[in-house]
Amino acid sequence: MLREFLLAVLAASVVCHAQATPSRPLVSGLVLWLDAADMSKMTLNSQNRLLRWHDKSGKSNDVTVDDAAATSLPQRVTNAMNGYSVVRFSGASAFVGKTIRATKGPVTVLVVSRRLPDQAGGKTWQRLFSSRPQIADNDNVAPNFGISVQQTTAYEPTLAFLELNDVPIGPYAVGRNVVGTSEILRGDIAEVLVYDHSLVTQEERQSVFQYLADKWSVAIPKPANSWTRVGPLGTVPKQIHTNLPLSDQANVGQWSLDSSLSDDFNGAALDPERWHVNDATGTDSLGRKPALFTSKNATVSNGNLNIIFRKETLPEKYVRLGFKDYTSAMVRTIERGSYGYYEARAIPMNSAGSSAFWLAWTGLTDNSTEIDIFEIGGKTKDAVFDRLYNMNTHVWATPQSTEHLSDGSSWLSPRRLANTFHVYGFDWQPETLRWYVDGVLVREAKNTHWFFPMQIVFDSEAMWNWFGVVEDVDLPSTFRVDYIKVWRRGR
Repeated sequence: MLREFLLAVLAASVVCHAQATPSRPLVSGLVLWLDAADMSKMTLNSQNRLLRWHDKSGKSNDVTVDDAAATSLPQRVTNAMNGYSVVRFSGASAFVGKTIRATKGPVTVLVVSRRLPDQAGGKTWQRLFSSRPQIADNDNVAPNFGISVQQTTAYEPTLAFLELNDVPIGPYAVGRNVVGTSEILRGDIAEVLVYDHSLVTQEERQSVFQYLADKWSVAIPKPANSWTRVGPLGTVPKQIHTNLPLSDQANVGQWSLDSSLSDDFNGAALDPERWHVNDATGTDSLGRKPALFTSKNATVSNGNLNIIFRKETLPEKYVRLGFKDYTSAMVRTIERGSYGYYEARAIPMNSAGSSAFWLAWTGLTDNSTEIDIFEIGGKTKDAVFDRLYNMNTHVWATPQSTEHLSDGSSWLSPRRLANTFHVYGFDWQPETLRWYVDGVLVREAKNTHWFFPMQIVFDSEAMWNWFGVVEDVDLPSTFRVDYIKVWRRGR
């Protein structure tokens, strides 16, 4: 699930070698530039530890150490990465900075970092960069944002890349969350670049990537492998052939409908041979506390699958488990599907209860994955958040590891997604993953782990820490799905 509003690209290191200082990065819109290779931009104490890291952008957005009396300040380490210095964080202290932009707008953040084996450990979700204009909320709640290292183990030099729209910039922190002393980085940061605009052209994007790649020997993120739309959809295709995906009305994919996983929901109830409804018994997921999944909240009427989030008193046996006052529903296919095109016409519920369309398979302890086609908070306390189309991918377990990996991002719609029905599509291929809204591509990513069949899931959950607490006055609220259609590619 999407909680950190980020797009991080992991890449293997290349053989390190000393070289002449590369040219400067793109300077237009650059509002923060922290360069560990430039000792002249550091204020150090007698132990070669940093008290202040000076901004090279010309905007004077220097960062200062959060606790000058700390026993282990960030340290400058020479000849550490590709012949250049890095700033080393031990999990004890980091840097804080002032507000760069109080008004909302676009932002692009790039951070080069790594973690050596002897730096492993510490808390999960350690921060590389955190912006927190609303201090009361964490930096995974818009308009706050952050980039996290989503592992505690060592990793090779990596370029993390995040683009967002309609957010302020700062107060911010480097190597930690803005507030508190948790989630401080254990690892090295080589360079931080923050722009107050999106890198909207291929030339801009590639120039910044190339600068960092040449300097630190990290691989360049390929926009085709990890890209999210910025701005409106533009011209949307017309639905001429209902038997084809909206995004491919010319049938380039030579699609054939998979009737076993498709449903128009035109009956009076869900087909029990096709769908399973979690009913708070057995080994079923009970839901996300405090909302309990119950079967009565999944109905079929007026040609729609209806998933309802409501307020109600629960039996004591569930209250003892932490479920109280709210119920919702999860519906999932009995069969599993693999590569193909998954399309649903749906409208999210008009409350802070989540509306989600996803693929998952958690039936194997050593091979568990998930693809979130969307997770939407239809009516939250933030008008911008109501417009976020959140997409994500998760790996919960592989035969080699049970480490949680995720890679996701959000497209910002011009309007609230709960205002009307939209057509949401997902093209799952062995090498690529593509997300569509009303037939227009909004995200593309490389397929690195999602190779075996998964169930289709529709549900609503209580995501208090992400979408905020559901207001009782908005209940009951209903997530409606007009149809789910699955096609297999003919070529």
